[in-house]
Amino acid sequence: MKNNSIRINILVMITSLLCSHGYAQSAGGRPDTFVYKVTAGMNASRFNENSDSDFSYGQLDNSFRLGFQFGVTVGFVVNKNLSLETGLGFAGKGSSTELGGGDREEKTRMSYLEVPFLARYQFNNIGFNTFAGFQPGYLLSAKAKVEGNVQDNSSRDVKDNFKSFDAAAVFGVGYRFGNNLRLDASYDFGFVNIVDTDTPGFGEIRNRSFKISLGYMFGGANN
Repeated sequence: MKNNSIRINILVMITSLLCSHGYAQSAGGRPDTFVYKVTAGMNASRFNENSDSDFSYGQLDNSFRLGFQFGVTVGFVVNKNLSLETGLGFAGKGSSTELGGGDREEKTRMSYLEVPFLARYQFNNIGFNTFAGFQPGYLLSAKAKVEGNVQDNSSRDVKDNFKSFDAAAVFGVGYRFGNNLRLDASYDFGFVNIVDTDTPGFGEIRNRSFKISLGYMFGGANN
């Protein structure tokens, strides 16, 4: 509990620094160079496992589980069509896996702190845009719970089974409503094996996530 409080405080401090930096830049006479966005939304995530794995995740049915996400971004406007973005976000990930012929289900809940690095292209005269980039992540917590035909369905901490670092390629599309609202939909293609190599019995597992978020923008007028 104490570690989670420290991490939340760090997130709040970094978010405050990003926002204060943005206001300072705008006040410095370059209001159209930077754009800032606060986002919140949902994501559907699942495990993708190497088919050669000896562990059951890859040989059973992994299904998507829903989670929340939120964050802040800072965008540098290169021109009226192109911007470069980074920021800080929180994302709930994990997977739901059928066990024992489908009479049991293990639900894994994971929390990540993510830092996206994106390039966004805004099409002329329409609200649509597209973006892509790279996104490292830091594992904050991981818990698993078996539901169904079991005697003990209590949640257990499984963070030690996974690596602290993750990374994904990001591909997405967005639509801008007026000057301040943007709806984004993206796919995170994790390419790092998130399983701790010292954990016996596990194969290679990578995160996969679909995300949808609504963002409120302020600052630059060209993005």
